Amino acid sequence: MNPTAKLAKLLRTSEEVILDLEKKMNRITGKQGIIEKIVQENDEKVSHRLKELELSTDSKAEDVYQALINKAKQSDEHLSQHFHQLNFSTATGCQDLINTIKELTGNLSGFFLKEDKIKELFRLNPPKKIMESLGYDDINKMLEKENVFELFCALRFVEDGDWLNNIFFQSYGDLKKEDFEKREIKIMVLPETWSGIGQKFLEKKLHHMSHLKEVGVVFIIPVIKCYPDEALYCFFMTLHYLYEVDWHSRLFEGYSHQEDFTQKMTEALKVQVSSMPLPNQEKMSWRIMPAYLAKKDCNDPRLAEPHISPEAWHFTKAAACIDKFSQQFPDSGFDFWQGLDVVGDYFPVNNSKEENLVSFDLFDNGISLLRQIGFESKYLYHQQEALWNKIFIEYMGEEKMDRLMMENLDQGYVVL
Repeated sequence: MNPTAKLAKLLRTSEEVILDLEKKMNRITGKQGIIEKIVQENDEKVSHRLKELELSTDSKAEDVYQALINKAKQSDEHLSQHFHQLNFSTATGCQDLINTIKELTGNLSGFFLKEDKIKELFRLNPPKKIMESLGYDDINKMLEKENVFELFCALRFVEDGDWLNNIFFQSYGDLKKEDFEKREIKIMVLPETWSGIGQKFLEKKLHHMSHLKEVGVVFIIPVIKCYPDEALYCFFMTLHYLYEVDWHSRLFEGYSHQEDFTQKMTEALKVQVSSMPLPNQEKMSWRIMPAYLAKKDCNDPRLAEPHISPEAWHFTKAAACIDKFSQQFPDSGFDFWQGLDVVGDYFPVNNSKEENLVSFDLFDNGISLLRQIGFESKYLYHQQEALWNKIFIEYMGEEKMDRLMMENLDQGYVVL
């Protein structure tokens, strides 16, 4: 198979899309042979990892997938031991995880809402369900006695989504640059008080953690019962959330110098992907994809268009930290995953003439491991989004992609 057809197959798009992209990007940058380089690197990494797994390109897709899941489980078990039997039911049980992440990332800081302003937002629209859960009938008493950052975290899993979007977040329209300050990003494990309250949230979510971009917090909800295979997932998701908060902090600080600051910030917090057609057929247009569309619909036509993804970019930064961890602890086995975030290939399916795509990416396999799902329901979406980013980066560079995503996020596309 020629490189153009192979790349199109990996991205589940048409060969015509890749040919048009290559023609335009070659003209814009003067670079040649990028598609061939990407496909060659992919095939070499697949071949090398299959050899490590004692498999081959003729192996069945189910066997390749299971071997990768087994490898992810080994990584999870190593982390669980490394973090001294990581325990998500208490803040103390997560401390080694948090310390390691801070060592890997450094003390990231950003542009976030001031504590006094957060309290003012609560006074404007008291969160009744939180107050009821904690036994308060007076918002001022609650703000006096409770940690306001913990309360803000609780908004995400206690209060109703419609109330948040239609009432609480409406007050963001009055925010000003002066309501923000520079401070360090917080990684928090909520007190055990929240473990029972958070159970409803956990029923709807894959994981018991989230983040607050405008406040600068990554938080873990303590769980009553710890589940297996969570160490790996929480390791890379905490790293991902830190870089997502960091990226949006820089985005919001840039917006703060503009008249429509809060409007742009609020729109960015909604994490929506434009459904408008890409604007210029003559020039090279890339859609900006701030959300993983494949999580809801793997056949969304926008996935087949040239696009770049802030989400996948945050994971790329997380992967760099995991590579650093691997170098510090060479016996961890994490070197197996190095450079695999964009790698995938097709393998024959058992008892069938069909082929099936298998992602070699740590994040896709880590999520599949956590969910305890079989081959038919395996996760694929990160590898493909990272691969689209890889194409853009090979032509334009990482700094240019980062800058153009920030400058054009509000319009939803980049035209080169």
